[in-house]
Amino acid sequence: MTTAVKPLLSGAVIKVSELEWEDRGTYQLAKPVTEDKGAVHVTGLVVRLLPGGTWASCEKGTAQEIVAIIHSGAGSARVGTETQGVSATSALHAPSGVDYAVHADQGETVTLYIWQSPLPEGAARATHPRLFNELYNEETQLKAYKGNDPTQQVENPANMNFLFWPGTGSAQLSLHCGIQEPGQSFAVHQHPSSSELFIGIEGKGEVYLNGEWQPFEAGDLIYVPQGIFHGTRNLYTGEGAKRFVTSGGPVPFDESFYRFAGVSAEVRNP
Repeated sequence: MTTAVKPLLSGAVIKVSELEWEDRGTYQLAKPVTEDKGAVHVTGLVVRLLPGGTWASCEKGTAQEIVAIIHSGAGSARVGTETQGVSATSALHAPSGVDYAVHADQGETVTLYIWQSPLPEGAARATHPRLFNELYNEETQLKAYKGNDPTQQVENPANMNFLFWPGTGSAQLSLHCGIQEPGQSFAVHQHPSSSELFIGIEGKGEVYLNGEWQPFEAGDLIYVPQGIFHGTRNLYTGEGAKRFVTSGGPVPFDESFYRFAGVSAEVRNP
């Protein structure tokens, strides 16, 4: 009997150029992070909507909590009964039991990255969670984070925006945005009880996984199992250096981030 290969068990960097696309007519679908590949707590999809196409949650998807990022293109999105225009760096949150849809109705191809997680029975839930946000919203931030790996030192820590988290009514998933200006890093750390999936939004940098730094750029994904050290850095400095932006978050959300930032980890209405 052959044992199925599960490439995500120890974590993996998945290059956008290596995504395997399924042609579904009005959209293309990639499934880089799934349970059958070894993912725990969270699964990840990438959808490429052709102009005029629509991506809508199915019954299985509606039963899970969802966060999603518009990586490129412009269109509109609906979560429950709330609809608004979306473009690159827009983000949406569909609580468990609430359907959602994204439409490429502005004549552009829309690329969508999606995080999915089943909600544990009895989990605390907000009555009016935030449904839409923008990656560069600095309303609530984590600053000067030092990580929890004593072998790694950070002299110029990057800031992280909290977008969907307990303070906006997210019950299980979290979506943060790390902005590494030239020479900045987000400290190496691990989550004892959470897996993490994050993606490259803008620029080029490096990610730390399994004891080594690897190149990472816009569109790439990284899946990190619980207990595995990881981090990001932007080594580019000098003339023409650009920022390196990533987005994702631990699942279930990690309360230690919010304690460090001095905010409550209680699931509540924004």
